Amino acid sequence: MNDNITTTAAQVVEAFGVTAHGAIDAYRAGGERLGRFAAERWDIAFEQARPRLSAETRRNAANARKVFARYYRQGLQLSSSGAGTAVDTLVQAADGALARARARA
Repeated sequence: MNDNITTTAAQVVEAFGVTAHGAIDAYRAGGERLGRFAAERWDIAFEQARPRLSAETRRNAANARKVFARYYRQGLQLSSSGAGTAVDTLVQAADGALARARARA
């Protein structure tokens, strides 16, 4: 009986890991799409406003776009890799607990 429970639990843990990593990948892909959309919108607005902006303001706006995009990409990478690490740690801990349960059976 205990063997069946630990085997089923191991399958659940594995399925959780696979599903969670799939969700993290979807989050990353969605975030990248959102970043591209925001960049496109910025570019359109910038081109429309460009004739009314001074040279200094145009330089500052172009630099701000680069900085914002870099921080956004870094934040997306950091949050998705952190989530992946958390899932891996949780799965490893659950696998370790299941191994101990099997050893005691």
